[in-house]
Amino acid sequence: MSTDWAPLFPAAVLTRLRYALQAHYSSEAVNEALGLAGSAALARGDLLGVERLTRQGSATEAWIRLFLLGQPISESEAVRALAPLGLPDAIGCGLLTSAQAGGAATVRAALDLRPYSEDGGPDWWILSDLGAELRVGPLDPEHVLGIGAAATTLAQATIRGPVSNALDLGTGSGVQALHLSRHAERVVATDLSPRALRMAATTAALNGLSWDLRQGSLLQPVAGEQFDQIVCNPPFIVGPGFTAESGGFTYRDSGLAGDAVCRELVTGLPARLTPGGTAQLLANWTIDATQDWAERLTGWLQGSGCDAWVWQREVAEPGEYISLWLRDAGEQPGSERWRARYERWRNWFDEAGVLAVGMGLVNLRQMHSSRPVVICEDVPQPIEQPAGPAVASWFERLDYLRALGPAGLATERLRPALDLVLDERSLLGPDGWQPGFTQLRQSGGMRWEVEADSAVAGLVAALSAGLALQPAFELISQLLDLPSDDVAAALTPVVEDLLRRGVLLPPRRS
Repeated sequence: MSTDWAPLFPAAVLTRLRYALQAHYSSEAVNEALGLAGSAALARGDLLGVERLTRQGSATEAWIRLFLLGQPISESEAVRALAPLGLPDAIGCGLLTSAQAGGAATVRAALDLRPYSEDGGPDWWILSDLGAELRVGPLDPEHVLGIGAAATTLAQATIRGPVSNALDLGTGSGVQALHLSRHAERVVATDLSPRALRMAATTAALNGLSWDLRQGSLLQPVAGEQFDQIVCNPPFIVGPGFTAESGGFTYRDSGLAGDAVCRELVTGLPARLTPGGTAQLLANWTIDATQDWAERLTGWLQGSGCDAWVWQREVAEPGEYISLWLRDAGEQPGSERWRARYERWRNWFDEAGVLAVGMGLVNLRQMHSSRPVVICEDVPQPIEQPAGPAVASWFERLDYLRALGPAGLATERLRPALDLVLDERSLLGPDGWQPGFTQLRQSGGMRWEVEADSAVAGLVAALSAGLALQPAFELISQLLDLPSDDVAAALTPVVEDLLRRGVLLPPRRS
């Protein structure tokens, strides 16, 4: 059910605020004010280093100190920077709050507001709650997250292309909905939190956009509907099922124990996709002694009809995982509150038999296939960003392989990727240098590193010379003095794997 969610600020305030933002607080203005050194300091979280570069008194510097550094500024500075938005309106709508510093009347940010841009696009502005680094003490249970590592990771991995309707599931402050608005005719954005929906409505209004905003848990607000594209940054934290009432946070804790929320989404999203539609979500999953993580995720997808590419980007043991998310919430290491929450969380891990938590990305495409392709693999390496084109290309190469089959593939003139490097390494032993291992490595894209013996290295070289796959197999069989059928049987699965990875590419079509 759809409900009209009003922005937090009145229309007149939004209009004046937008004018001030465009005049003084764009990404370009911030970068110009900070320079390369200041921008680098901001990126690494060196707020003091940024503060030293914002003492010239410009309007842009006032915005930076208010919203990027969380510092108080004088009322007179605020009046100059915010014009034509009046200071009483900025305080009255809850954007700023009055403060005292050294006996002088000052103001400081009550909310987080910052410019954000996608490569090649104009600025957006995103409203959210102040992050843990800009406030004192733990976050509020109803905290609304702004631009963070998870949000940018999902945005960079999202497939981009024209679609009729798109869904941002768990929109928060509206980061993913902004991206979707660039290429989707219609955007539906949902969240359990009424506060998040009002934040998202404000973000949309500041950027001259309008979304279909709906309240509800997980897939409930879109029951019975289907979308061409779904993106989801869910409350994926693995734990005993924290709720806002039991010490959790709405933006990251689902109230479901273990990885149940991610399992519910992965099993439920396929039914919400149109034929050929895609869903991409960040997810965490438990790792125990009874089952391989890839087997666990593959089980979630059984009967979905979806092709799936699941990346495990990181693995954290329980203590590391708990500490990560306690710091994320602004908890002070070593405090009594930290110790109590740590012990409760760690006891749950022990009782549940969870040895570690896998963290990554699930990419789905609805094919309604009785034999979909499901690949779950570790992707720990740094990859070229944005990664969305690599995900889209993976699905395209899957279609290519599926259409040809092994017989059709044999006649194709495959191409090695242009960024491919062959590394040959030797090991020093008692008899001097001995052959160690050979590796095919991509210098761009997914940056895969694939072990390659002489047969694989020779095959790639033959394909680079323009041979079709079957003649290349025959050449390798002659070089190794092996039957060509045996070579083809052994190397065809390798070729298919290299194609899926983008180490090899389909022929160029005229």
